[in-house]
Amino acid sequence: MTVKAKNRRTVKQKVFTVAASLSLLVASMQPALAAIEIDETDFGPSYETMVVDTVVGKPLQLVTAVAGTAAYLVSLPFSLIGGNADQAQQKLFVEPWDAMGRCLGCTVAEDNYYKSQVDNNNIIRIVVDQPSEILINTNDYVVVTP
Repeated sequence: MTVKAKNRRTVKQKVFTVAASLSLLVASMQPALAAIEIDETDFGPSYETMVVDTVVGKPLQLVTAVAGTAAYLVSLPFSLIGGNADQAQQKLFVEPWDAMGRCLGCTVAEDNYYKSQVDNNNIIRIVVDQPSEILINTNDYVVVTP
């Protein structure tokens, strides 16, 4: 085999490798670009997830919340010195107790969906293009400029 033939083969292999890599990259990006649609007829917790959450999940969340509260109280002098008491409170105290308020058997996404459907007088809902919407909390300072 001549040197020219070997060079052509390596160039063809490189081109094929680049093309295959690009096609795999594009194929793997397709699900990330897809919109998530919620099928409300088959959405929400099932019997099994509710039972498991009742027997295992909520007791573990309670233990985690109590342990987080204790850790927050122990770490409070150090976090005050370090200037991150707010972050410690959020991670060790607020988030574990908020997790206890999640609906029984729901994933975080399901719980957020159900909570977004509850009427709140402080929230203004603007439907842009069904099902897209903009939520504005009127408790916050909102500036709208043209």
